[in-house]
Amino acid sequence: MAYTKTTITKAVKRTRVRVPRFEKTKEWRMMKADIDKGLKPTDALQVIFTEEDMQKYRITNRRTVARYVKNYLTSHKLPYRVKSFQVAGGGFTVQVSGMAHSS
Repeated sequence: MAYTKTTITKAVKRTRVRVPRFEKTKEWRMMKADIDKGLKPTDALQVIFTEEDMQKYRITNRRTVARYVKNYLTSHKLPYRVKSFQVAGGGFTVQVSGMAHSS
């Protein structure tokens, strides 16, 4: 056992042990491929999860999926916008869209 005084930036950080559930889905692989190809300002991507999809992939809420997509975009420095909202019938939608330039 060793004890040392250090700074917060040098401290050992916990690494993520498991892969996020959304990352395992076919929908994410398709969305990621389209994001990596690039989006025009007028393009948008959308993934819709029904109640059955949420049970199948054991995804409990839309915020975790939207946060995952947003973190992916941020880490790759991509200028896209993420929106998520509930849909009628109990599912949810997550949208990624290009940033239209304002004139």
